[in-house]
Amino acid sequence: MEFLDAMQHRFACKRYDEHKTVSDAQLKQILEYGRLTPTSFGLELWSFHVIRSAGKKQALFHACFDQESVATSAFSVAVMVRKAVFADPDGDLVQSRGKRFPDPLDVFIDDYRPYYDYLNQEGHLDCWLKSQGYLAIANMMTGAAMMGVQSCAIEGYNEQQVLDVLSLDGNQWQTSLLATFGYPAEAERPKIRESLEDLVVYH
Repeated sequence: MEFLDAMQHRFACKRYDEHKTVSDAQLKQILEYGRLTPTSFGLELWSFHVIRSAGKKQALFHACFDQESVATSAFSVAVMVRKAVFADPDGDLVQSRGKRFPDPLDVFIDDYRPYYDYLNQEGHLDCWLKSQGYLAIANMMTGAAMMGVQSCAIEGYNEQQVLDVLSLDGNQWQTSLLATFGYPAEAERPKIRESLEDLVVYH
């Protein structure tokens, strides 16, 4: 399926066919779309949690305010991102990620530190980290649509309950966004969007 065609036919699926599974190969490919997504400074301060066992799906269903999309999905993906403390340019995680790049580490840190300092002073570090997960989810959802797999982004959830389902420490991790995936058990809804003429401003 062509990219634009996939975009035209992707819709927020609220109910999936629970008798149709997404293959392991398809799941891996969807996750690869997330892995290849860009992150600010290439730090990748995130992890992708796949929820597909019956027990975990039921627990996540309740953590997401009983949304049917979660309960009927073939699987859900929770993009979890590190808390602000892990973005410290002098911290072990940033240092280890920075060493992966061709330039010396001090060049990377000198480039990164002013932006970190700005975000830290403005109190935006957690927001900055969380917003990057939206890019990964968007790529996974569009990539899945190209395989005929539908999806739905999930922004409604209880943060602590999601952390409990995934057995994660809230001092280290926070939820960026979740998405459900599967084959739909409902008709595709027409895409309602504003025209380019109404959205785009050329400067």
